[in-house]
Amino acid sequence: MIEVPPLAPGETLLFTLRHGVTELNRDKRVSGQTLDVPLLPEGIRQAEEARECFAGTSLDVVVASPLARAIQTAEIVTGLPREAIEIDPLAAERSFGRMEGLTRAQVESRFPEVRYLQIGTVGYSLNPPGGEPFPVLHDRARAFLRLLLERHRARRILISSHQTFLQQLHGVLRGLDPFEALQHDILNLELNLFHLNAQGHLTSHRRDLLVPQASQYPSF
Repeated sequence: MIEVPPLAPGETLLFTLRHGVTELNRDKRVSGQTLDVPLLPEGIRQAEEARECFAGTSLDVVVASPLARAIQTAEIVTGLPREAIEIDPLAAERSFGRMEGLTRAQVESRFPEVRYLQIGTVGYSLNPPGGEPFPVLHDRARAFLRLLLERHRARRILISSHQTFLQQLHGVLRGLDPFEALQHDILNLELNLFHLNAQGHLTSHRRDLLVPQASQYPSF
């Protein structure tokens, strides 16, 4: 069970959870929205391990991206059936346009105009052809949070989604701009807890790695 702070009247607790490993993570291919791949058997095992850590944690609402890997992770970790999970298209992964499914070498060969922001070992594409620039994704994350709190303020909410979308959602919550938000990578089955006061302002944040061995699949 995850230790969570008590909620005073009007306060909200947001859990964010990145899905388990997929073939795209394993093969270092660009994911996105059009390739709706499921979890690998190892990703299922990761989610089952995470469930052991999460069991008994109180939740009121579970929200997931419409993509299979996020829904599957939410089902396994929370033990809820799909029909009990709220699906929100705004929580989908970033659209990478025509880059989806490609390795970085393939992107550089086919789309030499794509520019990258390198942060540590991770190269963030700034202008994916036909995809979402980071400021646009940041605005989507902001809209998602606003609508989520309109529906579910003062509840305990788990959001099952994807690395790049969650980076921007975390950035909105922490008051970071779209590029500052990229400084904080998110691993598979990483859980982040955000405690919001009655005005919707962040009062505390905590990060838990539910599956420590997920670090063998770093972002790229």
